Amino acid sequence: MSFPDQYKNLLLEYARKELHKASELKVETIGSQIREIGFLCTQCGSCCRGYHSDNRVMLLPQDILNLSKNSSLSAAEFVLPFIAAEVEDALNGISDLSGLIPYLDKDGNVHSFGWMLKRKKHGDCFFLERGDLPYKCAIYDFRPALCQTYPFYLEECELHTSECEGLGSSISYEDSLLLARLVLKRYMLELEERILVYQRYEHFEPMDTNVGFSLERFKKGHVFYIVHDSEGTHRICERM
Repeated sequence: MSFPDQYKNLLLEYARKELHKASELKVETIGSQIREIGFLCTQCGSCCRGYHSDNRVMLLPQDILNLSKNSSLSAAEFVLPFIAAEVEDALNGISDLSGLIPYLDKDGNVHSFGWMLKRKKHGDCFFLERGDLPYKCAIYDFRPALCQTYPFYLEECELHTSECEGLGSSISYEDSLLLARLVLKRYMLELEERILVYQRYEHFEPMDTNVGFSLERFKKGHVFYIVHDSEGTHRICERM
């Protein structure tokens, strides 16, 4: 979504303040909150299949490097531009264009912020192996930070949970601290990434909604993305 320099500077200032606050968070405090909530992974695979809700996995640069290093795949084989759910629905023809327009520039390019894991045609995570239960993750030992910390995440320095069947189960003191460290580390890395994205973000002229736009150009064709990340901007094309 396009935003002018003045708004960018406000976002940058807010992210820096949030990072400073995050640096003062205590692992023990987060661990105590996790123990109070309780958690034990049931290996149901619901989060990987999007059974409860959104199963997009946003990737940090470290995630992409780690996956490339430990798998036989290049980054291009397992990453896609991270797009909002409303953009994805519009591109797939599930919803109207209202969710897509704010992310389009005057040339019809779709702007994206960061990267996410690819998914299979039926919606499963690219690395989820179906078969007899439990479901198996092909990259479990080096899975992305979001997967390592699910269903916990920090937002505005507060601990939150996503929907998960494993919530409410007993968790040991040691496991809660390990998970707390991962949650805090992920949050700090996300904020650092966000700051770099804002610093290197290049404003684009949004599409003039008075001109009108049709998804026909995308059907049986390609989507042209401009991805904004901590390294700058990247132009890529994905086949529909």
